[in-house]
Amino acid sequence: MVCGICIRKSPATPAAKLGTRGSGLCKKCLTDVEISSPIQKRTAKLISKYEKQIEELTSQCNIKSDECSMAWSLVESTNQELDRLKMELHQKLVQTDNFEQVLDTQTDQLRKVSQNYENDKKLWAAAISNLERKIKAMKQEQALLSLEAHDCAHAIPDLSKMIEAVRALVAQCDDLKMKYHEEMAKRKKLHNIVQETKGNIRVFCRCRPLSKVETSSGYKCVVDFDGANDGDIGIINGGTAKKTFKFDRVYTPKDDQAEVYADASPLVTSVLDGYNVCIFAYGQTGTGKTFTMEGTERNRGVNYRTLEELFKIAEERKDTVTYNISVSVLEVYNEQIRDLLATSPSSKKLEIKQAGEGSHHVPGIVEAKVEDINEVWDVLQTGSNSRAVGSNNVNEHSSRSHCMLCIMVRAKNLINGDCTRSKLWLVDLAGSERLAKTDAQGDRLKEAQNINRSLSALGDVISALASRSSHIPYRNSKLTHLLQDSLGGDSKALMFVQISPSDNDASETLSSLNFASRVRGIELGPAKKQVDTAELQKVKQMLERSKQEAKLKEESLRKLEENCQNLESKAKGKEQLYKNLQDKVKELESQLDSKTHSQITSEKQQSQLSGKLKEKEEACTALQHKIVELERKLGQQHQSDSVVAALKQTIINNKRLGLI
Repeated sequence: MVCGICIRKSPATPAAKLGTRGSGLCKKCLTDVEISSPIQKRTAKLISKYEKQIEELTSQCNIKSDECSMAWSLVESTNQELDRLKMELHQKLVQTDNFEQVLDTQTDQLRKVSQNYENDKKLWAAAISNLERKIKAMKQEQALLSLEAHDCAHAIPDLSKMIEAVRALVAQCDDLKMKYHEEMAKRKKLHNIVQETKGNIRVFCRCRPLSKVETSSGYKCVVDFDGANDGDIGIINGGTAKKTFKFDRVYTPKDDQAEVYADASPLVTSVLDGYNVCIFAYGQTGTGKTFTMEGTERNRGVNYRTLEELFKIAEERKDTVTYNISVSVLEVYNEQIRDLLATSPSSKKLEIKQAGEGSHHVPGIVEAKVEDINEVWDVLQTGSNSRAVGSNNVNEHSSRSHCMLCIMVRAKNLINGDCTRSKLWLVDLAGSERLAKTDAQGDRLKEAQNINRSLSALGDVISALASRSSHIPYRNSKLTHLLQDSLGGDSKALMFVQISPSDNDASETLSSLNFASRVRGIELGPAKKQVDTAELQKVKQMLERSKQEAKLKEESLRKLEENCQNLESKAKGKEQLYKNLQDKVKELESQLDSKTHSQITSEKQQSQLSGKLKEKEEACTALQHKIVELERKLGQQHQSDSVVAALKQTIINNKRLGLI
């Protein structure tokens, strides 16, 4: 032991020093410890020596600690500077990318401008060459016209021969016109004879198929079609009893719209020949009258097919007859006339007025002039969409009015000058109803009463026509009043009677067939062509012109001389056109110069863009150098970090050894 066990604790003092001679002081308790042997003395000296070394090492450690603190703060500041440089480097890289994108965009724009310039240059060059070719061709045409003018001037002595030849051709043409007129008159006469032998009112019967609702409800078909080809149709009612009716034509549920219209198409020719015609569909509600008359866009009805046939025949006759066709769509709703083509509802009440020679018209209605079949469907759909419809126990979409399509045809014969004005009524009658069955109430009841009243008035008119009564009650209903000029003795009529095959509608079917059978065969008398009275004055003027034809033929020589003068004026016109083309060429050249100037400007812009590109490349190079410098500094920073780490490790080792 050096100092034994020390119990008393004293404050920290400097390292123990040697006490009195032969003794020493304890470093911890400052106790005077006696040194009894040389070994102890030697040990005390070594302790004192090591204590001095420890003090020196401690001071050195403190210095190194201060240096480490300074190095650590330097490392932190260096890291902050490094982060700032990294952020700046990232911003510079983003700016470089943006500059590259802008540069690429400007390069593409420059390339497009160059391509557009080249394309425009080619187009202008082609246009100039084309104009040069046209100018050359016009020069040649001018030369030919000059030669023709000289030839005409030399051919004047032969004009007398030409006049004789023209007169011979005119006489031959007049003879051909006369023969054609005679043949047309014979054809019309034979056609009218055929129509009259069949009766002026013809009746066709059409039966719809059973609906899905009727089939699911267990209803059966009571219509017998065995004699349909001969125009016979039978109705089985009350067990085995069958009643047969005779019509001009019977259509089964398998017959399509085209077959139905095929038998009605001859009346279309009558309209174009100048006769008034009426085609209407009659039957109970829900029997398919609207489908027969209007159809659908994929399965056209009588209305559309009639107009299609009118335009087809008019096109075939366009060399001899000109036609003007207009369309009006009306409906008779609760004994009031409504214009279904009117764009806005009018408070003015539409009334029927009588025109000259027994014809009737409604002032104020819209007459849509149709030039071709493409305009027809839009007009028909407009009228159909405006029609009044409602729902009852029999039909969910029952028509509550009589829809009347009026086609007015004005014709002018180019051969003899005859003018006609005929009218074709295509009528979709509202369905007759039994009030007990439809259970109509309120507005529907009023509508049904007016419908039945107007249909009764139609039956009265037909009965009066059949009995050749001196008074025909046309004015009992707006429906019959409108059809007066198309149901009288000067017109032709066709009725489609629509029936239901269901045994649930057997009584209504019998009622419709009984009415239709009375209508069939009624002779209205010979139909009369409707002359357009407004054109009579024009016909007289044409007769006056025909008297002056001789004088006009004598003036043919003067016309030939005028033709020569016209040729000369045309030649002058060609010269003027040539001058205009030259002016246009000059204008195109000036435009080409402006295009060249714009190309030079674009080249300058390209050179400026190239300079900017070089500047951007230099900036990118400087940024790359700066990045290398930053990477070098970062490497130095890593080295200083490694030195600091080594110092820290040394301090830790000294602490472990107890030197600190």
